[in-house]
Amino acid sequence: MIVQSTRNNTVSFRQNSVFNTMANIESNILLNKGITDIGGFVIPQAIMSNNKDESIERVFKSLLYFIFTFVSPFLLLPLVNKYALKSNKIIDNLSGEQKKILEVPKKYLTCGTDKMLEGIKKTAKNLFGDENKFNPTLEKFSDKEELRRKLINAHSKILFADFLVTNVLVASIPWLGNALTKYRTKRSGYSGTYKIADEEFTKKAAQEHDKTKKLRQSATVALALLPSLTVPFALRKGMLNGAESSNRIFKWFNKNASAFDYKNSIYMSRLTGLIMWLTGDYWPYQLACRDKYEYRDTVIRGTSIGLVFWGGDLFLKNLFSKISDKVFKTNLMNKKEKRPYRLSELKNAANIEELKRLPANTLKKTQKAGVGLYLVNLAIVMGTLGFGLPAGLNKLLRTKVNEDKNKTGNDLILHDRFFDFYRSFGFFRFLK
Repeated sequence: MIVQSTRNNTVSFRQNSVFNTMANIESNILLNKGITDIGGFVIPQAIMSNNKDESIERVFKSLLYFIFTFVSPFLLLPLVNKYALKSNKIIDNLSGEQKKILEVPKKYLTCGTDKMLEGIKKTAKNLFGDENKFNPTLEKFSDKEELRRKLINAHSKILFADFLVTNVLVASIPWLGNALTKYRTKRSGYSGTYKIADEEFTKKAAQEHDKTKKLRQSATVALALLPSLTVPFALRKGMLNGAESSNRIFKWFNKNASAFDYKNSIYMSRLTGLIMWLTGDYWPYQLACRDKYEYRDTVIRGTSIGLVFWGGDLFLKNLFSKISDKVFKTNLMNKKEKRPYRLSELKNAANIEELKRLPANTLKKTQKAGVGLYLVNLAIVMGTLGFGLPAGLNKLLRTKVNEDKNKTGNDLILHDRFFDFYRSFGFFRFLK
C-alpha cells in the first residue's frame, strides 16, 4: 500500500478500497477474466438460456472454469515454484523471501548477467525497498551466468506445469458439462434444443457427431497438451541465446519474454492466457459439440466473446480513455507509450514520472475515471454479449430447429451448408 503526502501530489489509498480492488482485479488476468465471465457472460447467459437444462449446464461449466483457472493455479503454482527453485538448487530456504527472485521480469534474464543483476536489484527495490535483499542468493553463485541459466530453467518448468495441468483441466470442461446433462436428462444432443424439439429429433441430430466422438476427444487432448510441449521449450531457448540465434521463433521469444511473466509468480499473463484459451477453451468447446445447432452457437458465441476479451476490451478502454482525457481533463492515457494506464499503474502513481507530477485533484479524478471506465466496459459486455447475443442466437436456434422439423430425411436434419463449409476449410475439417 502506497501513501504519499499531499506535498508530493499523490493520493492516499487507505480509504480507497474500491479502487484498490479494481486495480488488483484488472492486473490479474485470470481473476479479471473470471469476473468478466461471471458478471458479463455466465449469469446473463444462464438467465437467457432456452431451458433449465441448458442453464444448469452453462453454470456448471462456468464454475469449473473458474475453479480450474483461478483456484487451481492459486494452490498449484506456489508448489510448482518451490519445486522449480529446489530442483535447480537456486535457494535453500523455500519459505523465506528469497523465493521471490522468481518475480524478476524475464526481460532481464535474456541479455546476459549484467542485465540480470540490474533486474534483480530493481525487483528487490520494488518488493522490499532494499535493492540488496537478494544478495544471499547472489552470493551463492560465483558464476552469475550459472544463476541466469538456472532461473531460466526454473521459469521453463513453471510454465510447463501450468500449461500441462491448467490446460488439460480446462479442455475437459465442455465434455464434463455434456456428461452431466446426459446423466441428468438421459437425452442426447444439444441441451438448448430440449424444449424446442422432442427426444427423437435431438437424438437424430446428434447421430453424425456421435460417430466421431472418440476422435474429437483425442483431438481435444492433443490440443490441450500442445502448449506445454512447445512454448516452454521455445521460451527457454529464446531466453538463453535467442538474441544471437538465426531462428526467428527463438528471436521472437527472446524479445517478448516478459509477455510470459506471472503476476506475483502465480497469475499468468494475457498472452499465456490467450494461448490457453485457444487450445484449452475455444477449439475444445467446438470439438465437444453434440450436433450442428450447438456447433453454430459455440462458434458464434465463442468467437464474439473471444474478440471482446482478447482485444475488444482494450479497444474500448483506449477509446473511452481518450474521450475522458479530452472532455473531463483526466490523465488516463500514457502519452509516451500511447496506451491507457492500467489501474495498477494509477495506484502506484508515485513510481511513474508523468503521474507523480499531476496535481492531487487531477490524479484522484483520473483514478475515479479509470474505475468508472472498467465498470462501463463490464456493463457493455453484459448488455451485448450477456443478453443481446444469446437473444439473437436463441431466435436463430428456434428458427433452424423448426425449419428442420418440417423437413424429411436425415440429411436435411444432420447437415447445414454454412457450417459444412466452415468445417471443410477450418482447422478441424478432417472431423466432418
